[in-house]
Amino acid sequence: MSRNAELPAFDRLLFLLYGVRIVAVLNVVAELDIAGLIHERPRTARELAEATGTQERVLRRVLRAATAIEVFAELPDGRYVLTPEAESLAPSGFGLRDMTLFNTGEIFTTGFAALLHSVRTGEPAFDHAFGTSLYAYFDEHPAAGELFDRCMLQRSRLVINAGDLLATTDLGRFSRIADIGGGRGHFLGEVLSRHRHMTGLLFERQSVLDHAPALLDQYGVEDRVDLVAGDYFEAVPAGCDAYMLNAVLNAYDDDRAAHLLERVREAIGTRADPRLLICEKVVSHQPNKWDYSKLVDLDLLVLTGGGERTAAEWRELTSRAGFELVSAPARKGSPWTVLECRPV
Repeated sequence: MSRNAELPAFDRLLFLLYGVRIVAVLNVVAELDIAGLIHERPRTARELAEATGTQERVLRRVLRAATAIEVFAELPDGRYVLTPEAESLAPSGFGLRDMTLFNTGEIFTTGFAALLHSVRTGEPAFDHAFGTSLYAYFDEHPAAGELFDRCMLQRSRLVINAGDLLATTDLGRFSRIADIGGGRGHFLGEVLSRHRHMTGLLFERQSVLDHAPALLDQYGVEDRVDLVAGDYFEAVPAGCDAYMLNAVLNAYDDDRAAHLLERVREAIGTRADPRLLICEKVVSHQPNKWDYSKLVDLDLLVLTGGGERTAAEWRELTSRAGFELVSAPARKGSPWTVLECRPV
């Protein structure tokens, strides 16, 4: 794909138009776990077909397309090996296979096919295409919900690795931190493992919390975390001096996001010391500049009606809910940051 920059303008546009083909190729290689098989040792198309129960001639054509976009490389003897791009799909890499499956599967492809509906109405394209909301769909399709939960775990790992976000954020001043909508507790586990004096509260849906103890135990922090089930649109537990929202608010439009923040503000009450910590991407306000947040913003529009926000939009949103944004440090090489807010 690095070769794309060397193409003439017309061919670069064609490359973009071929995006649906690329998505399909990535979906197939992820479904068949080709990267995992090649990670064990280089293999020929015949060996890969035998291992995956597929047609060799057809699989070879898919692999040929994959090598054209630099996902896998073919050696002179016909064996395939991992490229740097494919390393992230292998068990030894960031483990992005689940994220690839989710981003190339029916939820995305069908949802984005209805993007024009969102543009015309402002409504989530997913709801229009599937006749239900994303989370209601997960309730009806547990396997899809489990895949989504695994993707959120992978995302937490990516966020933490984005310039070592936690190492450059002063969390040691807090004694008890609440992770609101914190999934299985990966982010909270990382925080508590780095700050032994702290205790935590993980607030999530019960179906997600059921998976949390095993993960928190891996961090050695299970005895310092209280698991509380609930709906953050109704109420948020009180008694913490820091409230963390890690990639939660971007799933909602401004009205819903403000409503959630108001529940956090109610939990803080009259205390002045607690802080709200929002871990999110901040979209660059510069036009004509590459920023993958500008594409993820469309994911959120399509799936939930939410979106990514600029620093000014974050300031306005938090102000609506009774907070003042006091810090939103830019991070070199990453759109992720921790926005710190104080109650007013």
